[in-house]
Amino acid sequence: MLSGIELNQIFMFPIKDAEARKFFLIGCVVALAGFVVPVLPYLVLFGYAMRIAKQIFNGEAPHMVAWEDGEDLFKEGAKIFGVRLIYSLPIFLFSLPLLLAGITLPIVLERVNGAQADTVMFVFLLIMLVSLLLLIPISVIISAIIPAAEMHTASKNEFAAGFRFQEWWLIFRANLSGFLAAFAIYILASIALSFVLQLILTTLILSCLLPVLLPAVTTYLTLIMYAAAAQAYQAGKEKLTQVENAPASV
Repeated sequence: MLSGIELNQIFMFPIKDAEARKFFLIGCVVALAGFVVPVLPYLVLFGYAMRIAKQIFNGEAPHMVAWEDGEDLFKEGAKIFGVRLIYSLPIFLFSLPLLLAGITLPIVLERVNGAQADTVMFVFLLIMLVSLLLLIPISVIISAIIPAAEMHTASKNEFAAGFRFQEWWLIFRANLSGFLAAFAIYILASIALSFVLQLILTTLILSCLLPVLLPAVTTYLTLIMYAAAAQAYQAGKEKLTQVENAPASV
């Protein structure tokens, strides 16, 4: 166990047995649809991941279940997506200068002479550097704390719960190491699977499997990310309860 996270459960539950693999394949089909239809299939996938998270909130080990009640999965996923989107707005805000600079740079360079072009490039590089220096740490911090807000939304079954900052922040702070571990698990798993995909791309025959592998990677990463976050959240709640119920020192 790592700060409340059961690593053996997290990495294996999506493909643990034949039944789990059957439901995992259904998830892959849902993720594959997301490459054709924007956003909507991913809301169903997020909703399914929240169903796994609620197993953990109920004291169960995470396990794959049937993809039943698609409307409920969609609504649950829409709430989680909404929470993530709103908390991610600062990332979009700090990305805006990079986007605008990238769009306007070719236009400006066509209208200036050689000496002026050097000045324009210097300004562009300065904007890019400052934006990245702000964007990278802000993105990391926001990405690390968003799962706590999402888990609070799922636990309370209420969209507004994700924005009751004081409630979920106490849980996040009570198990900070657990949430950081969950974030690290997702990042490391993403890097490892990306490396595997890069190796596959170097082989012409195996690269034909990418339309199957990409949805599988997306589904797997989504499931383990939210399962790890749910275990960190549950451990945080338990730690917070222990602190609140501890006898006051005399």
